[in-house]
Amino acid sequence: MLKRREFFKSVAFLGLITFSTTPLHAKGSKSQFKYQDTPKDGKACKDCIHFEAGTNTCKVVKGSIDANGWCTLYTNPKK
Repeated sequence: MLKRREFFKSVAFLGLITFSTTPLHAKGSKSQFKYQDTPKDGKACKDCIHFEAGTNTCKVVKGSIDANGWCTLYTNPKK
């Protein structure tokens, strides 16, 4: 029979294995975040903290992203 301390060590180890094989920041699809190729209310991807201008990609949305696009994850870096 396992001692309580050994049990908790085992559970912690299994949790570590589970999380170490799963990406913590998997990208979502364009449809999932309602991506559109046009700005919304003056907000555009080029001004978002997630947009990577050099590659026209996003840190959180899969695929090629238009600098003038917009999605529900838009985050202004000035706020």
